[in-house]
Amino acid sequence: MVINSNNLGQPVRQTGVSLVIVLLLMVVISLTAASAMRGATSSQRVTNNVRMDFVAQQYAEAALRYCEAQLQLADASRPNSLKAAVIPAVDMTVTGATGAWENPLSWTGAVNAGGAAATRTALGSSQYSSSGSSYTPGKAPECVAETQTLGSPTFTVTVVTARGFSPDYRADNNGNTTNGAVVWLQSILNL
Repeated sequence: MVINSNNLGQPVRQTGVSLVIVLLLMVVISLTAASAMRGATSSQRVTNNVRMDFVAQQYAEAALRYCEAQLQLADASRPNSLKAAVIPAVDMTVTGATGAWENPLSWTGAVNAGGAAATRTALGSSQYSSSGSSYTPGKAPECVAETQTLGSPTFTVTVVTARGFSPDYRADNNGNTTNGAVVWLQSILNL
């Protein structure tokens, strides 16, 4: 306790109100700073997720373009996985028919597993990366192909489905994504 004297020479007691006010202001400033840091961290995570999704989309685009280009070559010049003999045919005019690309075994099974598994083509790193890129996908981009009979009158097209993966992509043994981004792209070719 500090005792001062007033103008009349009598002691005056200080109550310490200034200290309480300063402590309250410090608490408010600390909470505001913590909130701002949390917001910045959250914004950084969102930005990183958008970047990873964009990278996965670029890899899917690379796989789609690669497989489209290979399918437009003469059959003898194509990789074995995209030769006409292994591309499954699906009659989509049949009620309840689904594309071979929709079969999970097309993406996770062995070559003879069914669906479009025999056509699953994973790109080599020289087909999707550049020397200036610091990103490497968690899994190589891949594509599958199938021929589909559509419409009335009927006509046949080749459907190419590609998947691209972010650098932080991880999956379980069943092929279910556990981390990262996967982008699917599809095109229809009239060959």
